[in-house]
Amino acid sequence: MSYRRSFNKTISVHYSGSVSYPASQHGGSVSYSGTAHENVTVNIDVETTPFDRSIDNCNSNVSLLTGAVVATEAAQIASIDNNAKKIGQTIIDGFFKTIRSEISQQIMELTTKLDATLMHLHELAKRCVGKQKQMETDYNRITSRYLNIFEDLNNELENRIFELDKPAFVFKRESDNHTNRALGSDLASTVSVFGKEGSELQARISASIAKKRALDTIGKANIFLLKQKKLDETINQSMLNETVTAVLYLPVCFIETQSEESQIDRRLFQSGSLSKMQENELMADFQAQHWSIISGESKAQIGRYFNAELNRHFSSADTHSNRVKENIASMLNFNHIKSI
Repeated sequence: MSYRRSFNKTISVHYSGSVSYPASQHGGSVSYSGTAHENVTVNIDVETTPFDRSIDNCNSNVSLLTGAVVATEAAQIASIDNNAKKIGQTIIDGFFKTIRSEISQQIMELTTKLDATLMHLHELAKRCVGKQKQMETDYNRITSRYLNIFEDLNNELENRIFELDKPAFVFKRESDNHTNRALGSDLASTVSVFGKEGSELQARISASIAKKRALDTIGKANIFLLKQKKLDETINQSMLNETVTAVLYLPVCFIETQSEESQIDRRLFQSGSLSKMQENELMADFQAQHWSIISGESKAQIGRYFNAELNRHFSSADTHSNRVKENIASMLNFNHIKSI
C-alpha cells in the first residue's frame, strides 16, 4: 500500500560581501552581510506495492515452508517411531536370542552332566550287582560252612547223648527191631501172648521216667530251700535285733554349671526317702569341701559299673546303637571328675 510523507524545515542561508562604487568625492566600497531564511517542504511518496507483493510472495513461501516443516516433522516422528520400534524389536530379539543361547548352553551342560551321572550310576549299579552276587556267593559259602559245622555239632551232640543214655537207646533200638520183626513176620500172632508183658514193661518204663523227673524236681527244690535258708541265716546274722542310734546315708546330687555368658547355675537333687534338707546349707557344705581327683580303684569300679549299664541299655548290635554307645563312652573322662 503506497503512502506519502511530508517533511518541513526552515533553511537559513548566511551571506556577506562588499560592493565597490566609482571613485568620486565620496567613492570607495561598502560591506554587507546577513542571513536569509526559507521554508522548504519535501513531499516523499513511498510506493509499497512491490514490497507488498514480495511480502505476499514471502508469506506464501513461509506457508509452504511451514507445511513442509510440519510434514517433515511428522515424517521424522514417524521415522523415529518406526526406527525405535525396529531398535526395540532388535534389542528384544537379541535379548531372547542371548537367553535362548544361554539356556541352550546350560541344557547342553546339564545334558552332558546328566549323561555322565547316568553312566556313573550305571557303573555303580553294575558294581552293586557284582557286590550282590559276590555277597550271595560268600553268604552261600559261609552258610554251607556253618551248616556243615552245625551238622557236625549235631552229630557230635547226638553221639554224646547216645553215649550218655546208651542203654536206653540200645533198648529202644532193640525194642523197635523186635516190634518190626514181630509185625513183619509170622510172629504177629503172638501179640496176644506178649501184649501183657509189653504193656507191663511200658508201664514200668513210664513209672521210672516219672520217678526220675520227680527225683530231679525234689533235688532242685532241696537246693532252692537250702539256698533260701542260707540267705535267711546271712540276713539274720547281718541284722541287729535292737534299737540303736545310727547314721543313715542317702545320695545327694549337686550340679554346678557355667554357661557361655559366665553365669553359674547350681542345682541340688535329694532323695525322696526322707524330708528334704535346706538346699542353701547343703550347697554351702558342698562348696566348703575339699575336692580331689578320683582314685584309680574308684575309677575302675565306676568304669565297670558304667560299662555294664551302658551295655545293658544299648544291647542291640545295630549301627546307630553302637555309635551312640561309643559317643557316650568317649565322654566319660575321669580326669575332669573330682570327688570329696
